Amino acid sequence: MRSLWDDLPTPGNFRSIQNCSSGRHSVVELEQPRAQYCVGDPLNVLVNTRDYRGTPKAYGGDLILARIHSPELQASASGEVTDLRNGSYRVRFHLFWPGNVQVSVILVHSSEAVQILRRISAHNYDRIIYTGTFYNGSKKEESRCGVRLKTDKSLCEYRRKEDAEYYACFPPATLPCNTLRTMRSRNGPVSNLTRDEYQLLSQKHTGIQMRNRFAPVNVSSCPVGTRIPTEKCVAGFGMMSPVPTGYFFKNRWSSSVCQNGNFFSADAISRCLKGKKLKLMGDSTVRQWQERLSGLLKGLKHIKPFDHHYFDLAVDPQLNITVQWKMHGHPFVTGYNMVKDVCGYVYQELDTVAVGDLVVIGVGQHFRPFPLESFIQRLVNIRKAILRLQARDPQAFIVVKLENTREFGTTMTHLSDWYGYVQNLAQRKVFRDLKVVLVDAWDMTTAANTFAIHPNSMVVSNELSLALSHLCHDT
Repeated sequence: MRSLWDDLPTPGNFRSIQNCSSGRHSVVELEQPRAQYCVGDPLNVLVNTRDYRGTPKAYGGDLILARIHSPELQASASGEVTDLRNGSYRVRFHLFWPGNVQVSVILVHSSEAVQILRRISAHNYDRIIYTGTFYNGSKKEESRCGVRLKTDKSLCEYRRKEDAEYYACFPPATLPCNTLRTMRSRNGPVSNLTRDEYQLLSQKHTGIQMRNRFAPVNVSSCPVGTRIPTEKCVAGFGMMSPVPTGYFFKNRWSSSVCQNGNFFSADAISRCLKGKKLKLMGDSTVRQWQERLSGLLKGLKHIKPFDHHYFDLAVDPQLNITVQWKMHGHPFVTGYNMVKDVCGYVYQELDTVAVGDLVVIGVGQHFRPFPLESFIQRLVNIRKAILRLQARDPQAFIVVKLENTREFGTTMTHLSDWYGYVQNLAQRKVFRDLKVVLVDAWDMTTAANTFAIHPNSMVVSNELSLALSHLCHDT
Protein backbone atom coordinates (compact mmCIF):
# COMPACT_ATOMS: atom_id res chain seq x y z
CA MET A 1 0.00 0.00 0.00
CA ARG A 2 2.76 2.44 0.98
CA SER A 3 4.75 1.67 -2.15
CA LEU A 4 1.70 2.22 -4.33
CA TRP A 5 0.72 5.57 -2.84
CA ASP A 6 4.33 6.76 -2.95
CA ASP A 7 4.28 6.30 -6.73
CA LEU A 8 1.23 8.54 -7.14
CA PRO A 9 1.29 12.35 -6.85
CA THR A 10 -0.64 13.96 -4.02
CA PRO A 11 -3.97 15.09 -5.54
CA GLY A 12 -5.21 18.64 -5.15
CA ASN A 13 -7.80 19.59 -2.55
CA PHE A 14 -11.27 20.48 -3.78
CA ARG A 15 -12.30 24.07 -3.14
CA SER A 16 -14.72 24.76 -5.98
CA ILE A 17 -15.36 23.43 -9.47
CA GLN A 18 -13.90 26.63 -10.91
CA ASN A 19 -10.50 25.76 -9.39
CA CYS A 20 -10.48 22.21 -10.83
CA SER A 21 -8.67 21.01 -13.95
CA SER A 22 -10.87 21.52 -17.00
CA GLY A 23 -10.49 19.37 -20.09
CA ARG A 24 -12.18 22.05 -22.20
CA HIS A 25 -9.69 24.74 -21.12
CA SER A 26 -6.53 22.60 -21.09
CA VAL A 27 -4.35 22.35 -24.21
CA VAL A 28 -2.10 19.77 -25.85
CA GLU A 29 1.04 20.93 -27.68
CA LEU A 30 3.47 19.07 -29.89
CA GLU A 31 6.97 18.94 -28.40
CA GLN A 32 9.91 19.62 -30.69
CA PRO A 33 8.00 19.37 -34.00
CA ARG A 34 9.90 17.72 -36.85
CA ALA A 35 9.82 18.25 -40.58
CA GLN A 36 9.40 14.51 -41.03
CA TYR A 37 8.17 11.68 -38.83
CA CYS A 38 9.07 8.07 -39.58
CA VAL A 39 7.60 4.78 -38.43
CA GLY A 40 9.52 3.86 -35.29
CA ASP A 41 10.02 7.46 -34.14
CA PRO A 42 8.78 8.72 -30.79
CA LEU A 43 6.13 11.44 -30.74
CA ASN A 44 5.96 13.55 -27.59
CA VAL A 45 3.21 15.96 -26.64
CA LEU A 46 2.95 18.27 -23.64
CA VAL A 47 -0.37 18.63 -21.83
CA ASN A 48 -0.84 21.94 -20.00
CA THR A 49 -3.83 21.80 -17.68
CA ARG A 50 -5.92 24.83 -16.77
CA ASP A 51 -8.84 25.28 -14.44
CA TYR A 52 -12.35 26.38 -15.40
CA ARG A 53 -11.28 30.03 -15.31
CA GLY A 54 -8.47 29.29 -17.79
CA THR A 55 -5.75 29.69 -15.15
CA PRO A 56 -2.76 27.32 -15.52
CA LYS A 57 -2.62 24.61 -12.87
CA ALA A 58 0.48 24.37 -10.68
CA TYR A 59 0.21 20.75 -9.49
CA GLY A 60 -0.52 17.31 -10.96
CA GLY A 61 -2.57 14.29 -9.95
CA ASP A 62 -5.10 14.31 -12.83
CA LEU A 63 -6.10 11.00 -14.43
CA ILE A 64 -5.26 11.39 -18.12
CA LEU A 65 -5.53 8.79 -20.90
CA ALA A 66 -4.01 9.32 -24.33
CA ARG A 67 -3.88 7.54 -27.66
CA ILE A 68 -2.85 7.95 -31.28
CA HIS A 69 -5.15 6.64 -34.00
CA SER A 70 -5.77 6.48 -37.72
CA PRO A 71 -9.46 5.61 -38.20
CA GLU A 72 -9.14 4.77 -41.90
CA LEU A 73 -6.49 2.16 -41.02
CA GLN A 74 -8.32 0.88 -37.93
CA ALA A 75 -5.05 1.60 -36.13
CA SER A 76 -4.48 2.90 -32.61
CA ALA A 77 -2.08 2.78 -29.65
CA SER A 78 -2.02 4.24 -26.17
CA GLY A 79 0.55 6.73 -24.92
CA GLU A 80 2.66 6.71 -21.77
CA VAL A 81 1.66 9.64 -19.54
CA THR A 82 4.24 11.15 -17.19
CA ASP A 83 3.00 13.53 -14.49
CA LEU A 84 5.52 16.39 -14.17
CA ARG A 85 3.69 17.37 -10.96
CA ASN A 86 3.52 21.04 -11.94
CA GLY A 87 0.25 21.05 -13.89
CA SER A 88 1.90 19.69 -17.04
CA TYR A 89 2.12 16.16 -18.40
CA ARG A 90 4.37 14.64 -21.03
CA VAL A 91 2.83 11.93 -23.20
CA ARG A 92 5.18 9.71 -25.16
CA PHE A 93 3.83 7.84 -28.17
CA HIS A 94 5.55 5.34 -30.43
CA LEU A 95 4.71 5.68 -34.13
CA PHE A 96 3.92 2.13 -35.20
CA TRP A 97 2.38 2.68 -38.65
CA PRO A 98 2.59 5.10 -41.60
CA GLY A 99 -0.15 7.53 -42.55
CA ASN A 100 -2.14 10.37 -41.05
CA VAL A 101 -1.97 10.00 -37.26
CA GLN A 102 -4.27 11.83 -34.87
CA VAL A 103 -3.59 12.48 -31.18
CA SER A 104 -6.37 12.32 -28.60
CA VAL A 105 -5.85 13.17 -24.92
CA ILE A 106 -8.69 12.73 -22.43
CA LEU A 107 -9.01 14.17 -18.95
CA VAL A 108 -10.83 11.36 -17.19
CA HIS A 109 -10.77 13.02 -13.76
CA SER A 110 -9.28 16.23 -12.46
CA SER A 111 -6.80 16.03 -9.62
CA GLU A 112 -9.50 17.37 -7.33
CA ALA A 113 -11.91 14.61 -8.39
CA VAL A 114 -9.17 12.06 -7.72
CA GLN A 115 -8.77 13.47 -4.21
CA ILE A 116 -12.51 13.03 -3.63
CA LEU A 117 -12.46 9.46 -4.94
CA ARG A 118 -9.48 8.60 -2.77
CA ARG A 119 -11.11 10.13 0.31
CA ILE A 120 -14.44 8.32 -0.02
CA SER A 121 -12.68 5.02 -0.67
CA ALA A 122 -10.31 5.03 2.30
CA HIS A 123 -11.53 2.54 4.94
CA ASN A 124 -15.10 2.90 3.64
CA TYR A 125 -16.79 -0.48 3.35
CA ASP A 126 -20.33 0.90 3.20
CA ARG A 127 -20.53 1.86 -0.48
CA ILE A 128 -21.94 -1.61 -1.17
CA ILE A 129 -24.74 -3.04 0.97
CA TYR A 130 -25.37 -6.79 0.93
CA THR A 131 -28.55 -8.65 1.73
CA GLY A 132 -27.99 -12.22 2.81
CA THR A 133 -30.72 -14.84 2.57
CA PHE A 134 -30.75 -17.69 5.08
CA TYR A 135 -32.63 -20.91 4.33
CA ASN A 136 -33.75 -23.86 6.41
CA GLY A 137 -36.17 -26.03 4.46
CA SER A 138 -39.04 -23.80 3.41
CA LYS A 139 -38.15 -21.14 5.97
CA LYS A 140 -36.35 -18.07 4.67
CA GLU A 141 -34.97 -15.01 6.46
CA GLU A 142 -32.94 -12.02 5.27
CA SER A 143 -30.34 -9.92 6.98
CA ARG A 144 -27.81 -7.22 6.13
CA CYS A 145 -24.27 -8.37 5.33
CA GLY A 146 -21.01 -6.67 4.47
CA VAL A 147 -17.25 -6.89 4.14
CA ARG A 148 -17.11 -4.86 7.38
CA LEU A 149 -20.10 -4.02 9.56
CA LYS A 150 -19.94 -1.23 12.12
CA THR A 151 -21.52 -2.59 15.29
CA ASP A 152 -20.66 -3.70 18.78
CA LYS A 153 -23.22 -6.51 18.58
CA SER A 154 -22.43 -10.14 17.85
CA LEU A 155 -22.33 -11.09 14.18
CA CYS A 156 -22.44 -14.10 11.91
CA GLU A 157 -18.81 -14.05 10.84
CA TYR A 158 -17.47 -15.89 7.81
CA ARG A 159 -13.74 -15.84 8.29
CA ARG A 160 -10.74 -17.68 6.87
CA LYS A 161 -7.93 -17.05 9.34
CA GLU A 162 -5.28 -18.59 7.10
CA ASP A 163 -5.79 -15.99 4.34
CA ALA A 164 -7.41 -13.03 6.19
CA GLU A 165 -10.57 -13.14 4.05
CA TYR A 166 -13.66 -12.02 5.95
CA TYR A 167 -17.27 -10.87 5.70
CA ALA A 168 -20.16 -10.90 8.13
CA CYS A 169 -23.93 -10.63 8.51
CA PHE A 170 -26.22 -9.48 11.25
CA PRO A 171 -27.83 -12.63 12.67
CA PRO A 172 -31.24 -13.38 11.14
CA ALA A 173 -34.28 -13.48 13.38
CA THR A 174 -34.26 -17.22 14.19
CA LEU A 175 -32.08 -19.17 11.75
CA PRO A 176 -28.47 -20.08 12.58
CA CYS A 177 -25.49 -18.44 10.87
CA ASN A 178 -24.56 -21.56 8.90
CA THR A 179 -27.79 -21.38 6.88
CA LEU A 180 -26.62 -18.37 4.84
CA ARG A 181 -27.07 -19.38 1.20
CA THR A 182 -27.25 -16.37 -1.12
CA MET A 183 -26.21 -12.73 -1.19
CA ARG A 184 -27.11 -9.80 -3.42
CA SER A 185 -25.89 -6.23 -3.38
CA ARG A 186 -26.98 -2.65 -3.95
CA ASN A 187 -25.12 0.62 -3.92
CA GLY A 188 -24.89 2.29 -0.55
CA PRO A 189 -25.04 6.06 -0.15
CA VAL A 190 -21.90 8.20 0.00
CA SER A 191 -22.87 10.66 2.70
CA ASN A 192 -19.74 12.79 3.04
CA LEU A 193 -19.96 14.56 -0.33
CA THR A 194 -21.15 18.08 -1.03
CA ARG A 195 -23.42 18.88 -3.96
CA ASP A 196 -20.48 20.41 -5.88
CA GLU A 197 -18.34 17.33 -5.25
CA TYR A 198 -21.10 15.10 -6.63
CA GLN A 199 -21.35 17.38 -9.66
CA LEU A 200 -17.59 17.19 -10.27
CA LEU A 201 -17.90 13.39 -10.46
CA SER A 202 -20.81 13.55 -12.92
CA GLN A 203 -20.51 12.64 -16.59
CA LYS A 204 -20.55 16.33 -17.49
CA HIS A 205 -17.05 16.70 -16.01
CA THR A 206 -15.68 13.23 -16.80
CA GLY A 207 -13.79 11.95 -19.84
CA ILE A 208 -13.36 15.31 -21.58
CA GLN A 209 -11.14 15.44 -24.67
CA MET A 210 -8.55 18.22 -24.59
CA ARG A 211 -7.87 20.63 -27.42
CA ASN A 212 -4.83 20.05 -29.65
CA ARG A 213 -2.79 23.02 -30.81
CA PHE A 214 -1.45 21.11 -33.79
CA ALA A 215 -2.73 19.23 -36.80
CA PRO A 216 -2.57 15.45 -37.28
CA VAL A 217 0.93 14.17 -37.95
CA ASN A 218 1.90 12.55 -41.25
CA VAL A 219 4.12 9.51 -40.70
CA SER A 220 6.32 8.05 -43.46
CA SER A 221 7.78 4.60 -44.01
CA CYS A 222 11.44 5.59 -43.91
CA PRO A 223 14.27 3.25 -44.92
CA VAL A 224 15.16 2.64 -41.28
CA GLY A 225 11.80 1.97 -39.69
CA THR A 226 10.60 0.45 -36.46
CA ARG A 227 12.02 -2.80 -35.21
CA ILE A 228 9.47 -5.57 -35.55
CA PRO A 229 9.75 -8.14 -32.76
CA THR A 230 11.00 -11.50 -34.02
CA GLU A 231 10.97 -13.35 -30.71
CA LYS A 232 8.14 -15.77 -30.11
CA CYS A 233 5.77 -14.91 -27.28
CA VAL A 234 6.59 -16.97 -24.21
CA ALA A 235 5.46 -16.77 -20.61
CA GLY A 236 7.83 -14.54 -18.70
CA PHE A 237 7.78 -11.67 -16.28
CA GLY A 238 4.77 -10.15 -18.01
CA MET A 239 4.12 -7.44 -15.44
CA MET A 240 7.37 -5.76 -16.45
CA SER A 241 6.16 -5.24 -20.04
CA PRO A 242 6.60 -1.69 -21.40
CA VAL A 243 3.86 0.83 -22.15
CA PRO A 244 2.33 0.56 -24.66
CA THR A 245 2.33 -3.23 -24.77
CA GLY A 246 1.23 -3.13 -28.42
CA TYR A 247 -1.01 -1.48 -30.99
CA PHE A 248 -3.99 -2.13 -33.26
CA PHE A 249 -3.65 -2.17 -37.04
CA LYS A 250 -6.64 -3.22 -39.15
CA ASN A 251 -8.23 -4.11 -35.81
CA ARG A 252 -5.55 -6.72 -35.07
CA TRP A 253 -3.33 -6.33 -32.04
CA SER A 254 0.44 -6.54 -32.51
CA SER A 255 2.59 -6.92 -29.42
CA SER A 256 5.47 -4.48 -28.98
CA VAL A 257 7.37 -7.20 -27.10
CA CYS A 258 7.00 -10.39 -29.12
CA GLN A 259 5.65 -11.76 -32.39
CA ASN A 260 2.11 -12.75 -31.56
CA GLY A 261 0.15 -15.20 -33.66
CA ASN A 262 -3.12 -15.10 -35.54
CA PHE A 263 -5.62 -16.95 -33.35
CA PHE A 264 -8.89 -15.59 -34.70
CA SER A 265 -10.28 -18.51 -36.70
CA ALA A 266 -11.95 -21.60 -35.29
CA ASP A 267 -9.33 -23.76 -37.00
CA ALA A 268 -6.33 -21.96 -35.45
CA ILE A 269 -7.90 -21.86 -31.98
CA SER A 270 -8.95 -25.53 -32.15
CA ARG A 271 -5.43 -26.64 -33.06
CA CYS A 272 -4.02 -24.67 -30.14
CA LEU A 273 -6.52 -25.86 -27.52
CA LYS A 274 -6.90 -29.47 -28.68
CA GLY A 275 -6.56 -31.83 -25.73
CA LYS A 276 -6.38 -28.98 -23.19
CA LYS A 277 -8.40 -27.74 -20.24
CA LEU A 278 -8.78 -23.97 -19.98
CA LYS A 279 -9.84 -22.64 -16.59
CA LEU A 280 -11.08 -19.04 -16.55
CA MET A 281 -11.22 -17.56 -13.06
CA GLY A 282 -12.67 -14.17 -12.29
CA ASP A 283 -15.37 -11.73 -13.30
CA SER A 284 -17.61 -11.45 -16.35
CA THR A 285 -14.90 -9.79 -18.45
CA VAL A 286 -13.12 -13.17 -18.32
CA ARG A 287 -16.41 -14.96 -18.99
CA GLN A 288 -16.40 -13.05 -22.29
CA TRP A 289 -13.48 -15.26 -23.37
CA GLN A 290 -15.62 -18.35 -22.94
CA GLU A 291 -18.50 -16.71 -24.77
CA ARG A 292 -16.17 -15.86 -27.65
CA LEU A 293 -14.80 -19.40 -27.78
CA SER A 294 -18.30 -20.87 -27.69
CA GLY A 295 -19.30 -18.67 -30.61
CA LEU A 296 -16.31 -19.80 -32.69
CA LEU A 297 -15.86 -23.46 -31.74
CA LYS A 298 -19.11 -25.12 -32.73
CA GLY A 299 -18.10 -28.37 -31.04
CA LEU A 300 -18.14 -26.75 -27.59
CA LYS A 301 -21.30 -27.77 -25.77
CA HIS A 302 -22.40 -26.28 -22.47
CA ILE A 303 -22.85 -28.79 -19.67
CA LYS A 304 -25.92 -28.27 -17.53
CA PRO A 305 -26.53 -26.95 -14.97
CA PHE A 306 -24.85 -23.64 -15.69
CA ASP A 307 -25.56 -20.05 -14.74
CA HIS A 308 -23.85 -17.14 -16.46
CA HIS A 309 -23.72 -15.31 -13.13
CA TYR A 310 -21.19 -17.66 -11.55
CA PHE A 311 -20.34 -20.86 -13.42
CA ASP A 312 -20.23 -22.30 -16.93
CA LEU A 313 -18.58 -25.42 -18.28
CA ALA A 314 -18.29 -26.21 -22.01
CA VAL A 315 -16.76 -29.33 -23.53
CA ASP A 316 -15.82 -30.46 -27.05
CA PRO A 317 -15.57 -34.26 -26.67
CA GLN A 318 -14.23 -34.79 -30.18
CA LEU A 319 -11.26 -32.44 -29.78
CA ASN A 320 -11.02 -33.04 -26.02
CA ILE A 321 -11.27 -29.31 -25.23
CA THR A 322 -12.67 -28.12 -21.89
CA VAL A 323 -13.40 -24.46 -21.13
CA GLN A 324 -14.58 -23.63 -17.62
CA TRP A 325 -15.44 -20.22 -16.20
CA LYS A 326 -16.04 -19.65 -12.50
CA MET A 327 -16.89 -16.35 -10.86
CA HIS A 328 -14.48 -15.29 -8.14
CA GLY A 329 -15.62 -15.41 -4.52
CA HIS A 330 -16.99 -12.57 -2.44
CA PRO A 331 -17.07 -9.61 -2.93
CA PHE A 332 -19.31 -9.43 -5.98
CA VAL A 333 -21.45 -6.48 -7.01
CA THR A 334 -24.77 -7.66 -8.41
CA GLY A 335 -28.48 -7.50 -7.71
CA TYR A 336 -28.67 -11.21 -8.50
CA ASN A 337 -28.90 -13.64 -5.58
CA MET A 338 -25.47 -15.28 -5.75
CA VAL A 339 -25.14 -18.71 -4.15
CA LYS A 340 -22.12 -17.97 -2.00
CA ASP A 341 -20.61 -21.47 -1.98
CA VAL A 342 -20.80 -21.92 -5.76
CA CYS A 343 -18.39 -19.06 -6.46
CA GLY A 344 -14.75 -19.91 -5.91
CA TYR A 345 -11.98 -17.82 -4.43
CA VAL A 346 -9.33 -17.74 -7.15
CA TYR A 347 -6.57 -18.77 -4.80
CA GLN A 348 -8.60 -21.83 -3.72
CA GLU A 349 -9.38 -22.73 -7.34
CA LEU A 350 -5.68 -22.49 -8.21
CA ASP A 351 -4.97 -25.21 -5.63
CA THR A 352 -7.21 -27.58 -7.60
CA VAL A 353 -5.51 -26.99 -10.96
CA ALA A 354 -4.00 -30.16 -12.42
CA VAL A 355 -0.64 -30.35 -14.16
CA GLY A 356 -1.08 -29.17 -17.74
CA ASP A 357 -4.25 -27.16 -17.18
CA LEU A 358 -4.30 -23.61 -18.59
CA VAL A 359 -5.27 -20.78 -16.25
CA VAL A 360 -6.60 -17.27 -16.91
CA ILE A 361 -7.15 -14.88 -13.98
CA GLY A 362 -9.12 -11.66 -14.27
CA VAL A 363 -10.22 -9.81 -11.13
CA GLY A 364 -10.80 -6.21 -10.15
CA GLN A 365 -14.09 -4.74 -11.38
CA HIS A 366 -16.06 -5.99 -8.36
CA PHE A 367 -13.42 -4.67 -5.96
CA ARG A 368 -13.62 -1.06 -7.13
CA PRO A 369 -16.25 -0.01 -4.52
CA PHE A 370 -14.07 -1.25 -1.64
CA PRO A 371 -10.92 0.11 0.03
CA LEU A 372 -7.73 -0.80 -1.81
CA GLU A 373 -6.47 -2.98 1.03
CA SER A 374 -9.23 -5.53 0.30
CA PHE A 375 -8.01 -5.93 -3.27
CA ILE A 376 -4.35 -6.13 -2.29
CA GLN A 377 -5.14 -8.80 0.31
CA ARG A 378 -6.85 -10.84 -2.42
CA LEU A 379 -3.89 -10.34 -4.79
CA VAL A 380 -1.45 -11.50 -2.11
CA ASN A 381 -3.50 -14.67 -1.61
CA ILE A 382 -3.59 -15.26 -5.39
CA ARG A 383 0.17 -14.69 -5.57
CA LYS A 384 0.79 -17.35 -2.91
CA ALA A 385 -1.47 -19.80 -4.79
CA ILE A 386 0.34 -19.10 -8.09
CA LEU A 387 3.65 -19.92 -6.41
CA ARG A 388 2.17 -23.16 -5.02
CA LEU A 389 0.92 -24.10 -8.51
CA GLN A 390 4.28 -23.33 -10.09
CA ALA A 391 5.99 -25.48 -7.44
CA ARG A 392 3.73 -28.40 -8.46
CA ASP A 393 4.00 -27.64 -12.17
CA PRO A 394 6.99 -25.46 -13.14
CA GLN A 395 5.61 -25.19 -16.69
CA ALA A 396 2.17 -24.03 -15.58
CA PHE A 397 0.59 -21.67 -18.12
CA ILE A 398 -0.94 -18.73 -16.23
CA VAL A 399 -2.43 -15.60 -17.80
CA VAL A 400 -3.26 -12.48 -15.79
CA LYS A 401 -5.72 -10.15 -17.52
CA LEU A 402 -5.71 -6.62 -16.16
CA GLU A 403 -8.89 -4.59 -15.79
CA ASN A 404 -10.30 -2.78 -18.79
CA THR A 405 -11.75 0.73 -18.83
CA ARG A 406 -15.50 1.20 -18.44
CA GLU A 407 -18.28 3.71 -19.11
CA PHE A 408 -17.95 7.36 -18.12
CA GLY A 409 -21.64 7.28 -17.28
CA THR A 410 -21.15 4.74 -14.50
CA THR A 411 -21.55 5.57 -10.81
CA MET A 412 -18.19 7.25 -10.30
CA THR A 413 -18.32 7.16 -6.51
CA HIS A 414 -18.32 3.36 -6.72
CA LEU A 415 -16.84 2.25 -10.05
CA SER A 416 -14.63 5.02 -11.44
CA ASP A 417 -11.80 4.10 -13.77
CA TRP A 418 -9.44 5.75 -11.29
CA TYR A 419 -10.06 2.80 -8.98
CA GLY A 420 -9.32 0.43 -11.85
CA TYR A 421 -6.16 2.35 -12.74
CA VAL A 422 -4.82 2.05 -9.19
CA GLN A 423 -5.83 -1.61 -8.93
CA ASN A 424 -3.92 -2.36 -12.14
CA LEU A 425 -0.85 -0.70 -10.62
CA ALA A 426 -1.35 -2.99 -7.62
CA GLN A 427 -1.48 -6.08 -9.85
CA ARG A 428 1.74 -5.07 -11.59
CA LYS A 429 3.43 -4.68 -8.20
CA VAL A 430 2.14 -7.84 -6.52
CA PHE A 431 2.76 -10.09 -9.55
CA ARG A 432 5.88 -8.27 -10.77
CA ASP A 433 8.38 -11.10 -10.25
CA LEU A 434 6.08 -13.98 -11.22
CA LYS A 435 6.33 -15.96 -14.42
CA VAL A 436 2.95 -15.14 -15.93
CA VAL A 437 1.54 -13.96 -19.25
CA LEU A 438 0.19 -10.41 -19.20
CA VAL A 439 -2.88 -9.40 -21.18
CA ASP A 440 -3.10 -5.67 -20.61
CA ALA A 441 -6.79 -5.06 -21.24
CA TRP A 442 -6.42 -1.49 -19.96
CA ASP A 443 -3.87 -0.75 -22.67
CA MET A 444 -6.04 -2.36 -25.35
CA THR A 445 -9.26 -0.61 -24.39
CA THR A 446 -7.50 2.75 -24.04
CA ALA A 447 -6.04 2.34 -27.52
CA ALA A 448 -9.38 1.22 -28.97
CA ASN A 449 -11.30 3.97 -27.14
CA THR A 450 -13.86 1.43 -25.93
CA PHE A 451 -15.08 2.59 -22.56
CA ALA A 452 -17.40 -0.29 -21.68
CA ILE A 453 -17.44 -2.75 -18.81
CA HIS A 454 -17.79 -5.50 -21.40
CA PRO A 455 -15.55 -4.59 -24.37
CA ASN A 456 -16.71 -5.41 -27.89
CA SER A 457 -15.88 -8.65 -29.69
CA MET A 458 -12.93 -7.07 -31.52
CA VAL A 459 -11.15 -6.35 -28.23
CA VAL A 460 -12.07 -9.70 -26.66
CA SER A 461 -10.87 -11.60 -29.75
CA ASN A 462 -7.52 -9.82 -29.57
CA GLU A 463 -7.17 -10.48 -25.85
CA LEU A 464 -7.74 -14.17 -26.50
CA SER A 465 -5.41 -14.29 -29.51
CA LEU A 466 -2.60 -12.62 -27.55
CA ALA A 467 -2.94 -15.13 -24.71
CA LEU A 468 -2.90 -18.11 -27.10
CA SER A 469 0.16 -16.65 -28.84
CA HIS A 470 2.12 -17.44 -25.68
CA LEU A 471 0.92 -21.04 -25.77
CA CYS A 472 1.10 -22.05 -29.43
CA HIS A 473 3.54 -20.88 -32.09
CA ASP A 474 2.35 -22.56 -35.30
CA THR A 475 0.39 -19.64 -36.84
